[in-house]
Amino acid sequence: FAMLLALPLPLVPIQILWVNLVTDGLPAMALGMDKPEGDVMKRKPRNVKEGIFARGLGWKVISRGFLIGLATLLAFIFVYHRDPNNLQYAQTVAFSTLVLAQLIHVFDCRSERSIFERNPFGNLYLIGAVLSSLLLMFVVIYYPPLQPIFKTVAVAPIDWLLIIGMSALPTFLLAGSLLTRKK
Repeated sequence: FAMLLALPLPLVPIQILWVNLVTDGLPAMALGMDKPEGDVMKRKPRNVKEGIFARGLGWKVISRGFLIGLATLLAFIFVYHRDPNNLQYAQTVAFSTLVLAQLIHVFDCRSERSIFERNPFGNLYLIGAVLSSLLLMFVVIYYPPLQPIFKTVAVAPIDWLLIIGMSALPTFLLAGSLLTRKK
């Protein structure tokens, strides 16, 4: 979408690789340690002909993915237009938004229905994985020897309000959409 809008790339390849390795790997392993939802045995069994993306999962994947991408792009556009001469800063904000959005979204993946269905502290492995991923993100952004490698710069504290807001938007905007469906 950035290219269609004649904008520079919001992320550089090394940042995309880092996002794939750190925000997917650690939380995915921790999700594997998650206890099943409390009412899982009370639910009707799935139809054997039902696909894996049935019961709203396809919509959840597409909508969250689209909104995470859109939130990342909007954060980038906002910061880039504020100072077009500082592309690397706008890319760092986009990178931070994407990482944080995925780390928030991982809590939504714990339930078939909604992020509000489960205690966020019910899986300490997941909390540890998310905190580890956040720490690694801060190291890549604020540790000077890594900044040239990952093409990042230090983000001003005020811009973390934008990053946090845009990162939370995709998950919480649609959090209720699956609650209204039949359980």
